[in-house]
Amino acid sequence: MDFLRIDDIPPLARRNYLLELRHISMWGVFANLVDGSFSSIVVAKTFHASSMLVSFVWATPMLAHILSLVWGVVLRGRPRVPMFVLLAIGALLCAASVALTPTHWGEAGGWIFAAQVAGARIFLSGLVTVRTSMWKSNYPSTHRARIAGRIQMINAQQMLIMSAGLTLLFDRHADYFRLAYPLIGVLGVLSLLPLRRVRVRGERAELHSLRRHLAQRGAAGRSSWRQFRDGLRESAAILRNDAPFARYCTAQYFLGSSNFLVDPVLTVILTKQLGLGYFKSSLLMDLIPTVIMLVTIRAWAGYFDRRGVLAFRVVNSSVWLGAVVIMTLGIFLLNQRDPSAALGADGFAVAGLVVIGVSRMINGVGRGGGSIAWNLGHLHFAGKHDAELYMGVHVALTGLRGVIMPFVGQLTYYFLGWASFLIAIAAGVTAVVLFGRLARGAADPPVAEPGETPSAL
Repeated sequence: MDFLRIDDIPPLARRNYLLELRHISMWGVFANLVDGSFSSIVVAKTFHASSMLVSFVWATPMLAHILSLVWGVVLRGRPRVPMFVLLAIGALLCAASVALTPTHWGEAGGWIFAAQVAGARIFLSGLVTVRTSMWKSNYPSTHRARIAGRIQMINAQQMLIMSAGLTLLFDRHADYFRLAYPLIGVLGVLSLLPLRRVRVRGERAELHSLRRHLAQRGAAGRSSWRQFRDGLRESAAILRNDAPFARYCTAQYFLGSSNFLVDPVLTVILTKQLGLGYFKSSLLMDLIPTVIMLVTIRAWAGYFDRRGVLAFRVVNSSVWLGAVVIMTLGIFLLNQRDPSAALGADGFAVAGLVVIGVSRMINGVGRGGGSIAWNLGHLHFAGKHDAELYMGVHVALTGLRGVIMPFVGQLTYYFLGWASFLIAIAAGVTAVVLFGRLARGAADPPVAEPGETPSAL
């Protein structure tokens, strides 16, 4: 129950922290409902989707992330909380519409479902940009990771409840999704009530400062379209002008690609080749990693606050790499099984599933740290006026690799089988090496801000 502590949170941050906890305790159920991993299981089992459609649905959050470059420009200079509420309503409406999707249309129904999930994720990608910008303003850097970690812990707990409950329900009758999506949408609406009371510290002065900054550059009197276009150019220029951030994004690209090459393939193997049900598929894809994530996220958050993002990423990416290596062994064993034998009676199949289970546990350790670094890492590089732009670039690159790599993974697995996972291992090794070079040339981690005293998590 560590996430209920407030005594080690700076006094000025406690009110917003408690309001965010109340919000995420309900919002986390909804947000995970349209998660790519969970949705890919639903489309595979309910709509009997092809392998490529399963990969597409898995990648829909990543497709939406590409638009974060646009969101970063659109949201810059706007009040955060009202924009958060508007984006949340858009996501809720898209998800609730899933209840109307016809299952008897087969693959066509699956594509409609994919479009609805994609719509929800497009709005959610904007929320990610808003939320991290709020965290930058409301929480000091010396405590930000532990606060984000605790919020992520509640989100993960809600994901466990949602995934376990719905997969067991859908195993009883797949059409129960028509009730589940709108009802959880109502819960999402209720979650916005406490969030509306959040106050962003210094926002009025910050917005005034940004307007003055734009006026000095001659941008204040320009049309909305021209300001938007200039914002996109400024975002693109970040990678040219900020070499350390560009190298950081390159390392992240290899790390993310390593995971995106294998996870969608694993979903297809579990649901299509092995024929596992909703719950058993979700157990390996989501539930086991999430339980381990909950156990480890506290330690990761303390390490992040002490060492900073670059040293943190070296260790975290090594854990991800270990998970991919072990998963490769599990897939190799599964490929040796006798397809005509019952799954539980084949030694290779049983051994392969056990090894994959171990890899998902290690994946959960990586997720515990990755959820913190992904949300906060860009703030190490961002300045006073451009946190949204940096987040937009970072998330858009996540989306780019997330859109490309699942299909690369499916194609290479089709031609190479288990050996295709060696490509993911090579990408992971490259990420560890690049993060190591960045960490060796990095400055010391940030010290406490005036008036704040770091404390152990």
